[in-house]
Amino acid sequence: MSIGNTRRATTLLTFVANDVTAATKTGSVVDLEDYEGDVALGLDAEAGGSGVTYAVKVTECDTNNGTFTDVAGAVFTTTGANAALVEQLVFNSDKTQRFVQCVVTVAGGTGTGAVSVLGLAAPKYG
Repeated sequence: MSIGNTRRATTLLTFVANDVTAATKTGSVVDLEDYEGDVALGLDAEAGGSGVTYAVKVTECDTNNGTFTDVAGAVFTTTGANAALVEQLVFNSDKTQRFVQCVVTVAGGTGTGAVSVLGLAAPKYG
């Protein structure tokens, strides 16, 4: 499959909008009902300042406002102190609950850096 076909066969989803992050934050709730198979996530984290690290994970719930729990294995590498990171991870939407979101945990030091998480998912009926 060419990259052109991939682009037409997937939908871009925003899990964490690009924003300067100084404290722990929870991204948007994403409804996976209309998607199937693997969801590819891309993390782009800017160096956050002296000693600052970012830990980003995917959580799931069967309702959009319930208690979210961790998706097994859907965790990005924690950034090094004051280090940028670009990384991809993949999870299977058929094996998660309907609603997912990313949680960015900020630790250590002081400072801020921009963080974003975008995803590509295949529509069920596309």
